[in-house]
Order: sequence, then C-alpha cells, then structure tokens
Amino acid sequence: MLQREEGPTRGVVFGSVTGINEGLWRHAAAAGFEVVTVERGFTSREKRVDTGLVTRLCRDAYRFGDPRRDRITLVAGDGDYTPAVEQLVADGFAVTVLYWAHANRELREAATAFHALDALIADLALG
Repeated sequence: MLQREEGPTRGVVFGSVTGINEGLWRHAAAAGFEVVTVERGFTSREKRVDTGLVTRLCRDAYRFGDPRRDRITLVAGDGDYTPAVEQLVADGFAVTVLYWAHANRELREAATAFHALDALIADLALG
C-alpha cells in the first residue's frame, strides 16, 4: 500500500531520458518529486542512474536521516541496490522496497520489508 506519511518527506525520482518518457518526468515533478535524469549513453545503458541513486540515497540517509525516526522507501528491483540497502539496515534504518514481484531476491531479503506492486498496476499507470 502506498500512503502519505505524517511529517516531512523527501521524494526523489531517478531515471534516464528517452524519446517516449519525457511526460513521466514532468508528471513526477508536478507531483512534488525532485527529478534527477541522465541522458542514456550510446549503448543505451543506465548505470549512471544506479550509481546516482545509491550516492544520493546514502548521502541523504547519513546527512539528514535518523534511524530512530526515519524510514527509507526504495522503488526499485535491481540487485545493484542490495549492498546499500544491507548497509542502511545494518545501521538501523528501516528500508522498504517496493517493486514488481520479480524484484531481485537478494534485494527483497536485504530490505526490512518488501511489497510487490503488481496488484496496483492500474492505479500506477499514467493515462
């Protein structure tokens, strides 16, 4: 279930720009998210998205966060995020991962909680 939490929250969306997803980033910004996009490389790889997200996640957690009061929600399913999630959980942060049911097993297990979004596809779709 996705719901608004009490108190201040920080929402950041990371992704890459393609010819067909420009509207997505405008929609996210209009909804109050900070949007961080990168251009895809000539091989169409998105590694800068992954490393940028992990860098920002860790910086914000350790600079602004308090494990006694703050929860982190990661909407991603790539196993590349597992080491960061493991470290945050080891340091006392509650980390919830939201993604489709086929999310990486190690990432699901590293998180404090995992919730599959499959049943919410109609609610999450734009258009």
